[in-house]
Amino acid sequence: MLVPAIISPALDLSRLPAPAAVQVLSYEQIRAALIAAMQARLPTFDATVASDPVIKLLEISAYREMLLRASVNDCVRAVLLPFATGPDLDQLGAFYSVARLTIAPATDRTPAVMESDADLRVRIQLAPETLAAAGLTGGGYRATALRVASSIRDVAVIKRTAGHVDVVLLGRDGDGTVAAPVVQSVYQALAGDDGAQLTDIVSVRAAAILPYTRTVRLRIRRGPDPAVVATTAETAIRAYCADRHRVGQPVYAQMIESAGSVGGVEQAIVDGPDVVPGPYAAPYLASLTIAVEISA
Repeated sequence: MLVPAIISPALDLSRLPAPAAVQVLSYEQIRAALIAAMQARLPTFDATVASDPVIKLLEISAYREMLLRASVNDCVRAVLLPFATGPDLDQLGAFYSVARLTIAPATDRTPAVMESDADLRVRIQLAPETLAAAGLTGGGYRATALRVASSIRDVAVIKRTAGHVDVVLLGRDGDGTVAAPVVQSVYQALAGDDGAQLTDIVSVRAAAILPYTRTVRLRIRRGPDPAVVATTAETAIRAYCADRHRVGQPVYAQMIESAGSVGGVEQAIVDGPDVVPGPYAAPYLASLTIAVEISA
């Protein structure tokens, strides 16, 4: 029996080393360098008198130089995909004809809800894989599906057997259920001559939703407000579970306990095992209960 192979996702941008072009700024170092340059030109200059007008001018110059260097740092970040945000990220996407999606159109009372920077960054990163020379890799299938419908949050591409590729969709709203018309739209986008490799037989399906409930017991010492601790822990746990609400992503009990171990919590204990959805399903936190125990 052949085991489906999940085609690897794009490179994790968070693992890239810090760019060398972005300088580490230090006002004290800049100030010292200016004073040293002044003393090299004027050996009799006494830099120990803090009230000397020359020292004040050098300090002003050091501060303005630091601001200038910070501006250069911002300009460098603006053209790097891992760091660009807002309109700068839109400009990077324009190079690959990737535009920010409208998640919900504007109404008379509310502005439009636009695609987040994080989601747009993923689509820009995948865009080169949709080019003809790339032969539509797994990333290309993901990019095509994400472009078709703004209601899609996650896409898994699974090579079931040689020449058979399954595209699994997870929705953005609620538990992630994807409506049949959205599945059909993605299939039509991939069924065309340019939608998939000619040697691939592509199927598109909605991810199976695997709901789960959890109760987390928090043991805290006397002193911290139990309500505040419980709220903070619940927020952290829900954030972890929401991040794992993706196709094929397990939810680990140990990580739930780690997320719940916020300030004031001595121990967080989760009542259930790991949630392992399999390659065609997505875990969904249907209910979370936080119980607080005050230790002596």
